[in-house]
Amino acid sequence: MNSQNKNITIRVKDVNNKPVSGAIILLDDVKQNVWTNSSGVFKTKLKSAPKEISAFHPKIGIKKIAYNGKENIIIKIEKGNDLHVSQNTKTQKKSDSGQFNSIYDYLRGQIAGVHVSDEDITIRGYNSINGDMTPLFILNETTVSKEIFGNIRPLDIKSVTVLKGPETTRYGVRGANGVIIVTTK
Repeated sequence: MNSQNKNITIRVKDVNNKPVSGAIILLDDVKQNVWTNSSGVFKTKLKSAPKEISAFHPKIGIKKIAYNGKENIIIKIEKGNDLHVSQNTKTQKKSDSGQFNSIYDYLRGQIAGVHVSDEDITIRGYNSINGDMTPLFILNETTVSKEIFGNIRPLDIKSVTVLKGPETTRYGVRGANGVIIVTTK
């Protein structure tokens, strides 16, 4: 590619060929600051061509393609593509975790009923006894603090399991607000 900037338009669609708004675009696994618009379109100017382009939507999945040098690109995200979700637990086995800046970005939007803000995670809503909403964090079979949990690098994650139903009872009162189990590589 020459030294001039190149305009690229990426259209993200689902399997029904409908536009996907709010999809995160990654160029060579680097998250961009702007998401797809309500028409599923992302436009950018590049100084150098990426090797790969990924489109990620937390409720649908992720699709990675090799960049072919064209100005107009269509990426179709298939439901569940690289994303494994069940009703009460979420485990991600294959991970393109380099696209996330923090463990909170990694978990955001992955499973219904789990809300992730900047550095807070709520699994079951407000606990009426003391107002505490913090889930139990387990890293490699050891209970850890929120501060240690927040320092987990997404690149180090092997799997994540979120417990939010009856399976939390084995953790007693500590698991009342849900449990997040992280295994690292």
